[in-house]
Amino acid sequence: RKIIEAQVLQELGVQYYEDYGKVLAEVDVRLQKEKWSKGIVPVKHRHRFVFLYAKSFLYALDTIDKFLKVLSEENGAPEIIKKLHAKFGDDFPDLRGVRNSAQHLEDRARGLGAGKLPKPLQLQPVDNGFVVAPQGALMLSNLLGTKLGYTMANGYYGEVDISEESMSKITSILQEVFNSFTWKGAPQHLPQ
Repeated sequence: RKIIEAQVLQELGVQYYEDYGKVLAEVDVRLQKEKWSKGIVPVKHRHRFVFLYAKSFLYALDTIDKFLKVLSEENGAPEIIKKLHAKFGDDFPDLRGVRNSAQHLEDRARGLGAGKLPKPLQLQPVDNGFVVAPQGALMLSNLLGTKLGYTMANGYYGEVDISEESMSKITSILQEVFNSFTWKGAPQHLPQ
């Protein structure tokens, strides 16, 4: 930073105190460009990747939930699929509300609930171990540990666990769904 700063001061022909803002901005730009050219990704960009992955996980969970619901309602579907869909709902109770808030962030950010004519949110108390707000709080796209959380359309704060444990639950449920069908075809040996 000091070396770049000296170069900038010399190029601009000014003293540091003469145009502090301009000098600082130019030093920051050059420093960032140098870091980027060496493949150093800014922390704030690396942090965004985590949110992209968490939201992808959230949307994948929602898709699985929808497929299970549709499959459970199909004629001839094994009865256990209804139970597995219910288990999925028990394992991820806030999934739909969190997913809807992630998808309709423009409404939640304006303090609105769901629907064609959304009503103002009635914020409910929050105490998730990190944020304690007895009067309620509008919380959008929070990642606290492995929990992705949003204020939902009902005013409550909901979370979905984005973790290996959640992946294990999903895998188990999907395997039970596959196992509930009678499969026809040649036997196959798959890696375990």
